[in-house]
Amino acid sequence: MNTQKLDLLKHKTILLVEDESVIRNNIASMLKYFFKDVFTANDGYAGLESYEKHLPDIVMTDLKMPYMGGFELLDEMVKRSSNSYMIIVSAHTDTDLLINAVNNSIDRYIIKPVTEHQLFDAFKAYIDKIEKHSQNLLTLIPGIMFEVSTRQLTTKDTVITLNNKEALLLKLLVQDKHKTYTYEEIENQVWGEKTMSLSSLRSVIRDIRKKTGQKIIKNVSGTGYTLYYKEN
Repeated sequence: MNTQKLDLLKHKTILLVEDESVIRNNIASMLKYFFKDVFTANDGYAGLESYEKHLPDIVMTDLKMPYMGGFELLDEMVKRSSNSYMIIVSAHTDTDLLINAVNNSIDRYIIKPVTEHQLFDAFKAYIDKIEKHSQNLLTLIPGIMFEVSTRQLTTKDTVITLNNKEALLLKLLVQDKHKTYTYEEIENQVWGEKTMSLSSLRSVIRDIRKKTGQKIIKNVSGTGYTLYYKEN
């Protein structure tokens, strides 16, 4: 696994829920090399309490535990609108259990005994997921996000629907935050085979500003347009 990608985990937190103390301690000792904080719990109830207290980025839980099992624990987290990456750890390889894991939106299923290689694979999948999400959801300016896949802008409490040209223009501009896109590039990417007039382009930009109440697109005189852009 790329060591630079591993560095992303240094800013993340993980909750490990495992009822067997030896296994819990062994896994936790490995996790501490990668994560900012590692929280542990010895059963599902304690895990749910720790989850509510710390809101970890990743939850790794055993499947079979006293009082509350792994599936029940994750169900409770989902009820609380969990955004955590969910990993089930189990000695069981039963097909029905694996199907249940998929149906419960489990992100990863690890078969015991847990190895460093298995952890690397799970963490790589997690990093790939958040990188894909970060590429899809972009902060244009503080308080305004652009979701590329749905072509929607979201503010703190509002979803703004864009028309086709508005969405295509923003999708073009966010491809390179440092670039000023020329009028010709905008015409080709947004208007396609149709002819673009400067007045029609300005109209699209003006409508975006009206919808957002913010100036998120700026003109570079004699060249084209670029984006007032703030990274996540």
